[in-house]
Amino acid sequence: MRSTGSLVSRFAAAAGIMLLAFGMALTASCRGADQIAPDGSTITLAANPATIVLNGGSGSSDVVATVSSSAGVPLKDQDVRFSATAGSLFDAAGDPAANIPIRTDDLGNAHVTLITTTTTTVTARSGKATGSLALSTVNGNLSSILINQVFDAGCLADTTFTNCNDKLCLEAQAVDADGNGIPGVVLVFSLENPTSTSGKNFGGVFSPATQATTNAGGFARASFQISSSTCTTACTGGSSCEGDLSAALQGGGFPATPIHFGPTAIP
Repeated sequence: MRSTGSLVSRFAAAAGIMLLAFGMALTASCRGADQIAPDGSTITLAANPATIVLNGGSGSSDVVATVSSSAGVPLKDQDVRFSATAGSLFDAAGDPAANIPIRTDDLGNAHVTLITTTTTTVTARSGKATGSLALSTVNGNLSSILINQVFDAGCLADTTFTNCNDKLCLEAQAVDADGNGIPGVVLVFSLENPTSTSGKNFGGVFSPATQATTNAGGFARASFQISSSTCTTACTGGSSCEGDLSAALQGGGFPATPIHFGPTAIP
């Protein structure tokens, strides 16, 4: 017959092993759990560049996911998991980052680098919060974007608006290092530095659209008008307006040297 002391010792040893196993499992569980964003949070994605230039068949972009609370406050120390429909994702150390938790910094941002050979969509999630961003690609060694005024029928012959219905016509071109046009580049036209002697704000409209894709010669066109609703309040009656017109990649990459217009001379 076994002694009571022996049974107690064996029971204590078994209990110790069980507690140790439980503690190890608990530690592993805690270490593997994501710090996820609270309910109601949102994720917004941005990339630089948003149009990826493929050199040697591939290109890269820095993708940042910003996690914000339901009140719009950026949240630090939240784990974000990224995925992409094409290409590869890497963290700051150069390690694979697809579906690996990336923690947000003090600004609520989590960063990954995307390397891809084709158009792709990057998705980020933390808890119930998700966000997606489509990134396009362009073949060729993009060197710069040029912008010029064109003088087609119905377009201004100079850079002075004398009527709120006037149109200033633009042609942008994406070129490589040799000056050759690159087709298929998505360009975004923009109004920059708008100022009025009235002190009032004014806007503008690009036609047929703010965004255009370059043709076989690398060209894309748009016309600009001062928006009718703000033209009459900010640019007439003795007040004048001026500003800069430019074009760049989605996300602002490779901005063209702008064309300046004004001061306006609208009665």
